[in-house]
Amino acid sequence: MLKKILKKIIGESNIYHLRDKWNAQKNTAAKKIRTDFYSQFVGKDDLCFDVGANYGNRIAALLDIGCRVVAIEPQHECCKFLKKKYSTSIEIINKGLGEKEGMVEFYKSDVSTLSTFSKDWIQSVQDSGRFRQFQWNEKTIVEMTTLDRLIRQYGTPKFIKIDVEGYELEVLKGLSSAVNYISFEYAVPEQVEKMINCIQHIQSLAPGQNIECNYSVGESMSFANPTWLSCADMIELISSAEFVETGFGDIYAHTTPSLAT
Repeated sequence: MLKKILKKIIGESNIYHLRDKWNAQKNTAAKKIRTDFYSQFVGKDDLCFDVGANYGNRIAALLDIGCRVVAIEPQHECCKFLKKKYSTSIEIINKGLGEKEGMVEFYKSDVSTLSTFSKDWIQSVQDSGRFRQFQWNEKTIVEMTTLDRLIRQYGTPKFIKIDVEGYELEVLKGLSSAVNYISFEYAVPEQVEKMINCIQHIQSLAPGQNIECNYSVGESMSFANPTWLSCADMIELISSAEFVETGFGDIYAHTTPSLAT
């Protein structure tokens, strides 16, 4: 209750500024963990799309590596924060991403990180009790673009990070060509079928190419599996009780040209 009152009085973005100052040492350590993790597959001058950038906790790590970052975020308050913090260091797209361009209803939560375009996702997490303390009472209409449109404008990224609270598949459906690395957030058991559909869609973008998967649990920023898995093995793992116990995290898909001659 107190957090809600504070957000209304001073604004959520100002709370993030204060939190950055109060937790400077902790944030520096967390950024280093992210930097070390992302350095495994992106490097200087690589283009990265941060889809669902929110307040940008992944952007600082990517910039430290020397990546070029395009941040896509539908919430105006978050974009204002990103512009203030990063100025011209990144490109900011104040839109949503989906299968096609147009205008789509956006459901705003008590906290920005849980706001979403997916009514089904809201229902699923409410049914499971995962976020029972939060509400999605405010709705707004947001302009949508697609990954294909952004690629035509900025070029093909080395890495696309997707964190859109249940709207991951719709974002991926706006992509018609393979990308080297893609990550998308997962929440289980609510979204097992959708996660499988995401992997299958990525497979459909790269016929004849090698695709391997791994995952990171929660905010650990480390691969949970010691080796990369085939798509079939990853889909089998997602359906297992062992994986469901992880709760949430990110799935990574790596596409490379086929070695077959």
